[in-house]
Amino acid sequence: MKRLTPLLTLLSGAVTAAVLFTMSAQASPPRTQPSADSAPSAVAAPPQDEVDVDDEAPVDEEQPDPDNSSPADVPPDDGSEEPPDGTEAPSVEQNWIGQLENGATIAITVKGGKAEAYVCDGRSMELWLSGTVRDGKIELTGKDAKLTGIIRGDSASGEMIVGVRRWKFTARPDDKKADEPVVKSGGGTAPAIYRASEEVRKAGIDGGWIMLPDGTQIGIVTWNGKPIPAPPLDPAFFSTVVNDVTIVAEPVIPGGP
Repeated sequence: MKRLTPLLTLLSGAVTAAVLFTMSAQASPPRTQPSADSAPSAVAAPPQDEVDVDDEAPVDEEQPDPDNSSPADVPPDDGSEEPPDGTEAPSVEQNWIGQLENGATIAITVKGGKAEAYVCDGRSMELWLSGTVRDGKIELTGKDAKLTGIIRGDSASGEMIVGVRRWKFTARPDDKKADEPVVKSGGGTAPAIYRASEEVRKAGIDGGWIMLPDGTQIGIVTWNGKPIPAPPLDPAFFSTVVNDVTIVAEPVIPGGP
């Protein structure tokens, strides 16, 4: 019996140690190995389309100057303006033929900024006027007479004053072409006004004629100080006969003799 006591004591201690070891193992948490699934995930990069454009590195290339750039489809402005509908505005420097309020006929010839005008009623009234046309403004003077007006497009209008009398007038361009270059007046049109030559006037005879657009003529011949209706000029010689006297007429051209 005495021999078994140490053995029992040894077994009892072994059992006690085993129990304590088992209890200690159960009390501590199990140790696990790290795996790919349990590893901490990396911070995701922001999507490419959410990156602020201002944070991008500047591109090293020359940018166009907005002050010197213009739309490619806009042609450069050359400062010229075309008339509407492709039509050409009539020239101021030509013949203008019209009427006064009193029924008299007026013809104005413009060339080189200068102008000559003849007004007559074909019976007893006639006037010669000279002056200028600048920037479309007509300013003419004659014996006790003054004529002012303005040219806009294909129309001329204004007023003529003789003494205390006033008459308004309107005129339109005469586009009748000249047959002979030497007698051209205004903008390349045929002369609209003719007057007795200087030689005839020295003889005491004067005369004036207006060539109307329809081919007819109107004028007055002053014979011995008395106005009479002028016979039409012969278009071949620009002359006529009054009381058996041949009267030769010449075209009236602004700036001429």
